[in-house]
Amino acid sequence: MKKNSRLKWTFFLLCLLLIQLAVIFLSPLAILTAGIIVIIDFLLWMYTVVLRNRIEITNQQKIQYASRRAQEALSYVSEDMPVGIITWDDTNTFVWTSPAITESIQTLTTADQQDMINELLQRAEKGKSIYKIDNKLYHFDLNQEKRVVYLIDITKQYTLENKEKQQQAVVGILSVDNYDDVIDRRDDKEISNLNSFITTIISDWMDSYHIFYKRVNAERFFLFARYDDLEKMIENNFDLLEHIRVSAEKQDMLITVSMGISYGTASLDTIGDEAQNNLDIALVRGGDQVVVKNVEEGQKPIFYGGNSASAAKRTRVRSRAMSMALKKVFNQTGNVFVMGHRFPDMDAIGSAFGVARLARYHDKKVRIVINEEETIPDVERCLAEIHENGELEDLLIAPDVAKKQRKPSDLLVMVDYHRPSLSIDQELYEQFENIVIIDHHRRGEEFPEKSLLTYIESSASSASELVTELIQFESNGRQRMSKLEATLLLAGITVDTKNFAIRTTARTFDVASYLKTCGADASLVQYLLSTDIRSYLEISKLVGESEYVRDDIVVATGTDDQEYDNVTAAKTADTLLSMVDINAAFVIIKRTDGVIAISARSSGTINVQTVMEVLGGGGHFTNAATQLSDRTIAEAKEQLLDAINKQLTEGTEE
Repeated sequence: MKKNSRLKWTFFLLCLLLIQLAVIFLSPLAILTAGIIVIIDFLLWMYTVVLRNRIEITNQQKIQYASRRAQEALSYVSEDMPVGIITWDDTNTFVWTSPAITESIQTLTTADQQDMINELLQRAEKGKSIYKIDNKLYHFDLNQEKRVVYLIDITKQYTLENKEKQQQAVVGILSVDNYDDVIDRRDDKEISNLNSFITTIISDWMDSYHIFYKRVNAERFFLFARYDDLEKMIENNFDLLEHIRVSAEKQDMLITVSMGISYGTASLDTIGDEAQNNLDIALVRGGDQVVVKNVEEGQKPIFYGGNSASAAKRTRVRSRAMSMALKKVFNQTGNVFVMGHRFPDMDAIGSAFGVARLARYHDKKVRIVINEEETIPDVERCLAEIHENGELEDLLIAPDVAKKQRKPSDLLVMVDYHRPSLSIDQELYEQFENIVIIDHHRRGEEFPEKSLLTYIESSASSASELVTELIQFESNGRQRMSKLEATLLLAGITVDTKNFAIRTTARTFDVASYLKTCGADASLVQYLLSTDIRSYLEISKLVGESEYVRDDIVVATGTDDQEYDNVTAAKTADTLLSMVDINAAFVIIKRTDGVIAISARSSGTINVQTVMEVLGGGGHFTNAATQLSDRTIAEAKEQLLDAINKQLTEGTEE
């Protein structure tokens, strides 16, 4: 092909030369011009030949060139590139390693090599990409099919990132939970000794961790530290909580402390605001605990402590302030919708009707959201009584109807719960912009992002107790609740206190006394909370299936083919707890909607709330629960036992 091209080119030049000679022969005067043309043509021909020789490289030369370059690149990758490469055979033994990794693994035996490959394969399956060899960290990328793994040394990068992390700012706020209660009725000398006692213990603890702190008032300290100091505190489970509680008991004082701590790379004012929010969470959850949270978006708070039951901290002043705040919210919003949690108990029902009474005191149109297809026996009897009372029956509304009637300015009041996922209808909850929360459970991780008013008192016996106190401030000769409303509120208090046996304070009895003056019917309460023969037999069967986890802890389980309601599980746990030497009882059942439910009860020596929180639930120190989806009874039991063992281990370490 190339030879033919040269012949054609030569033939063309010869033809051009003949034409030029013909011109010379015909016109002698053009001899000079023709000579120049011939010279130019000759030079052009020579240049063309040389140029074509230079740019025409044979296929063999190209292959040799490419092969040489590939060999150079391969040599660089295998010998000079700072990436470790390991290939292995079907026995997981190394076949070849690059110089970048050879030095780090040269002492590995055949067995060590096989263990390393197996561990790399396991890590890759779990989506992990970090592997440590001696004191070096590597990021690895593994191809199991080709049996090759690439390792990049990230030790320096990790060291720098870790150093930066250790230098993060930590802001904390420490509060003495019940300072005002302790100094009440003490003289100046005793108060001075108490202040000295608190300052000494806290300052010694702060100094041991090299924390900068300032006492801003009698019951509050601000502290500033670095993340590496925080890690040490976490490692010791914030031992200040246990130390100050035990020391105070020896002084015959009920003193506990709570802390809200935040850290991160954000501005100090952002970190400080988050620390204050964390302290609020700790106090709402009952105090005697620490809440730690990274300010970065999407991070979840971590809880430490909480190993003592809540002491009553609310006062009539706070209750009155909440009453005035709720009144203001009513006046600024439209119609009122009240909603409790799924499968509501008598406390949810009683507090809902109590809030409805408050709303009507302020001439608000109010509706109580209820799904009558998801009820427990107690509530079924209660609804039967309500349906016989035309005034109260008119307040009930189904979730689907509520969605159609809701307007943007309307208000939703959540009673006896604060976790949106527990709503009777979560879709309805999500439609509201204006939300008020009235609850007595310890605040958990899941919480509405925005609320106009939050009234959570974990020291209260029930939501019904909180609502009744609010009603007291609004009631007068012209505004009084009906007998059935008072009975529902009393039933709510009764069921959550187990007939005034647990979590009762003087405030609880004061509220119950007020309800009696409003006409609450104790015999009707007893009827609403009574147990029928079928439920009694179910409880007895569950009790018979109980097993010991420890000498003072029992777990009762149902079966996957038997469905129960929440009341049966709760009453079974109460029954087990009433047995001699039982300090904690857990009951696992399959609910009528297919969800696995766990009820937990404690005598006060074991924090069942933290156990349930591990499983995504919550509640009180002595009374908590959770729900698990897509689980069998056996799987739920295994998770529960792991959570219990974790709680017992942490308690032992403290």
